[in-house]
Amino acid sequence: MKSITLPCPLSVRNLLIQFKKAAVGAYPVGGCVRDALMGQEPHDWDVAVTTVPEETLRICEGWGYHVIPTGLRHGTVTVLTANGPVECTTCRTEGGYSDGRHPDGVSFTGKLTDDLSRRDFTVNAMAAELSEDGETFEIIDLFGGRDDLKNKLIRCVGDPHTRLTEDALRVMRGIRFAVKLGFDIHPDTVAALRDCKHGLARISRERISVEFQKILCSDQPERGVSLLFDLGLMPHVLPCGISPFGTGNLSSLPADFGVRCACLLWQMPADELSENIRSLKLSNETAHAIKTLAGGVIPTESSLLAARLLRKDYGNLALPLLSIATSHGRDTINLQAMVKASAEAGECVSISELALDGQAVMALGVPKGKAVGEILNSLLSLVLDDPAKNTKETLTKEVQKRLSY
Repeated sequence: MKSITLPCPLSVRNLLIQFKKAAVGAYPVGGCVRDALMGQEPHDWDVAVTTVPEETLRICEGWGYHVIPTGLRHGTVTVLTANGPVECTTCRTEGGYSDGRHPDGVSFTGKLTDDLSRRDFTVNAMAAELSEDGETFEIIDLFGGRDDLKNKLIRCVGDPHTRLTEDALRVMRGIRFAVKLGFDIHPDTVAALRDCKHGLARISRERISVEFQKILCSDQPERGVSLLFDLGLMPHVLPCGISPFGTGNLSSLPADFGVRCACLLWQMPADELSENIRSLKLSNETAHAIKTLAGGVIPTESSLLAARLLRKDYGNLALPLLSIATSHGRDTINLQAMVKASAEAGECVSISELALDGQAVMALGVPKGKAVGEILNSLLSLVLDDPAKNTKETLTKEVQKRLSY
């Protein structure tokens, strides 16, 4: 088997060398091997080992590593290296999946073939073994993952219905990998994705949401949405569907989930919008941003006042709102430029930015209470019309004038 070089960090390589000297099988596996073979820098290095987790923990601590017993029940310990954490998981087989998500039990076999056989897709089911020279690796590919990488194909390991029934979240993951990598999906796997979609009803909304967020933030968000529809998965993600105005040009927007999701839900009826957002189990901040953007109102005219009012009403969401409107066919280029210019000039668009505050207004004779707020709001309206009036002198005269009425 031909040895190849992989962009493996030195500290990870040293850990593998220590395992090898101790006669322990240790193999980088899964996504790190896939990414490395594609010429990409892996974000994480996961290692399959032949020792049981307690033994892995003991020997790594004996070498001076700090080791965290992340998930001993499932065979995983996390070894902290100079280049970051490395998850070391015992090669294993898994029992049934009665909940459609987690194995009922695991058996630590120490056999790499068992570990690779239980994985989801062929491109994620390859391992690498450090060569004797300690510099290169030999790729262990039992299911044709390298050919599928070459052919840009997502294909299940073994029988696709079996793989997807074991863990229904793999239905979402299949689409996510297809759009993340820009790969096609093998026809047999496509059929299984469609057949096994009902298993998503047993998956937590939070996990489905995480996969959807990754799909929408990929380089092919429109394709991801199309696949969700075509395979009948969308009701499990957004129960009320998407905007009647279509997806918009998602790819033209920043890879920000809140912005792209708002574009997808643009101008939906309020009750349907709320239900979709609720189903995604998002943070309050993200949910609020999506609701604000999706229901945003775009001025019919492009003017400096309109730009300032947008900043007043939407704050830092003003530009994303205009970008979403543009992706749905509205011409907001001039208005975007005006919003940017207003922000760069530091123009006042809120009461807190006025040259007079509440205390100063009361010092001029305005009685404490509702009147103060009314005066401040009137001053803000004045400044929105003409930012040059936001000076202490001008606003003081304005208050005095109003008191004299």
